[in-house]
This record gives sequence, structure tokens and C-alpha cells, in this order.
Amino acid sequence: MDQEKMGKFISELRKEKGLTQKDIGDRLNISDNSVSKWERGINAPDIYYLGPLSELFGVSIKELLNGERYISKNKKKMDNRKPTLEVTNLSKKLSNKTIISDINMTIYEGEVVGLIGPNGSGKSTLIKTILDLYHSNSGNVKICGFDLKKDFEKALSNIGCIVERPDLYLYLTGMQNLKMTMLINNIQDIDYVKKIIKLVGLEERINDKVKKYSLGMKQRLCVANALIRKPKLLILDEPTNGLDLLGIKELRDIIKNISQNMGVSVLISSHILMEVEAICDYIYIINEGKIIEEFSIDAIKRQNISLEEEFLRQISNVNNERGVEHENN
Repeated sequence: MDQEKMGKFISELRKEKGLTQKDIGDRLNISDNSVSKWERGINAPDIYYLGPLSELFGVSIKELLNGERYISKNKKKMDNRKPTLEVTNLSKKLSNKTIISDINMTIYEGEVVGLIGPNGSGKSTLIKTILDLYHSNSGNVKICGFDLKKDFEKALSNIGCIVERPDLYLYLTGMQNLKMTMLINNIQDIDYVKKIIKLVGLEERINDKVKKYSLGMKQRLCVANALIRKPKLLILDEPTNGLDLLGIKELRDIIKNISQNMGVSVLISSHILMEVEAICDYIYIINEGKIIEEFSIDAIKRQNISLEEEFLRQISNVNNERGVEHENN
């Protein structure tokens, strides 16, 4: 029995069911920390738990022990949606320090996914590596099926993004800013651009100079700019930074509109967990450069807990495990 392989299999099965580690712990009358150790390959389930796990996940005990299905039944793929982003074992070092390690992530078309984690956890580095602003040390990124390394231009042509503080030409109008992007990308579909302007709510101010815009208006213009190339994936790194409550709500409504009515997938990195919870379908938690948990928003809603509570619990579990390992050493 490969303990690590079995742990990864249990983790995959749990996520397919839309369950958290706490859900499994409650059903088996054990701590969620024990489930976390199973999934990390630190411990394997006692034989007493194999039957209940087999029944819960709909797999045989033999499949559990082998750590794989004989016929794949990945629930997340059963609705025939195509993946817009596939990240496989992605790692990046800066100054010989590993910043992100073995990241695996999949985002499907029309899905809004949140990337959350403490400051310095690797969120921005992961996004920059996905965009090839940082070259990865290992692993693979596919965007709409195009390999980032082999088909760089085709891969990135499917992405629109706002990373860190976006640059705008302040002494040009909003429309002139958009036309600059159209010119650079040889885009002439002015009707589509007008549709985007309406979507972000800038019809009445699009011919004003950007220096007169509020921060929220500038951010909405940046979203419009990111949509000019009709991307399949929109990446937003801390998009609500500095916005007031009205600005945050306006941006939230725009993102929902983009995903639901345009079929664009959205990856959002943010520290404002209430907003992430209100807008996202799926969550990845990153800590110290590793994905420590992933789950659907529906999964935590079924437990009547907030995303903040689940986030703090996951970080606490990791810190507790580190403390135990430190004591043992």
C-alpha cells in the first residue's frame, strides 16, 4: 500500500463529493486533523474506517487501498465543461527559495474561483507564474488546452488580467485607453467594445479623462481593458484593494455578469473573504506556497459556516501539524 497515493486519492474523492475534511471527520466521529493527516500521507486510515469510507465515496476497499479507481468518475468533469486553466505540479523558486511548490489547479469554463491565503503565502507568485511573468522551475500550465511553454502566444491570447496596480493613461479618456488596446491587438470590433463599456457601467463617463475617474471607475475601466481580446479566462489579483463598499459591490456584480452571461472563467486572488464567498463557486487555499485545501462554496454553506471560519480552521490545522512535527524533532 502506497500511503501517500492513498491519501491523495481520499482527498480527490472528498473534493468530488464537495465535502470538507470536517464533514468527513464528523461522519466518522474523528477529528478533521486526522483526515488531514490521511490526505497528506502522514497516516493511513485504520481498517475500521475503510468500510465507511468505501460506502461514502462509492469505491471499493481495494480501490481505496490502491489509491486509484479502475474507471475514473471525476464528478467535477461530468457536466462536460472544458477546462480553461490546468495547472499541474507547478513550482517556482526565487533567489533559491521555493515560493510555490507542486501546485495543482483546474478551472472550468464559466467558473469563478477564489485563491485565498495569508500574506506572503504565494498567491501573487502563483498568478505571475501562470502568466509566465515568472518562468516556472517545474510543472506545466495549459490555458484552453494550449501549453504555456509550447504555444505561448496562443495560450496567453485566451487570458485577460489585472495584476497588482494596473496602469492607465490618465491624460487620455477612457475610450482612448480602450482604443490603444484595440490598436495594439489589431481589434476592430467597436460594437463589442461598446458592449463591454456598458457591462462595466461607464457609458456616461467613457469620454472623460481617466484622471477624473474615481478608483472604482479606474478599476472598472481596467476590467473592460482586460476583456478587449475576448478572453476565456480573466485573472484578477486583489481587484478590490482600496475600493469602498459601493465600488466593491459594483465590481462583484460585473464579475458575476462576466461569468454567467459571457461564459468567461475568473480567477480571483483576494484577502476580503466575504467578497470571495459572495462571488466564487470554488476555493483554493494556499499557505507557504502549497495548496492546503480546495472545496466548493456550497460545501461550507451546507455546514452553516463562513468561508472565514473554514479558512482559519485550515490554517490552524497546518500550524498545529507544524508544531507537532517540531516537537517530534
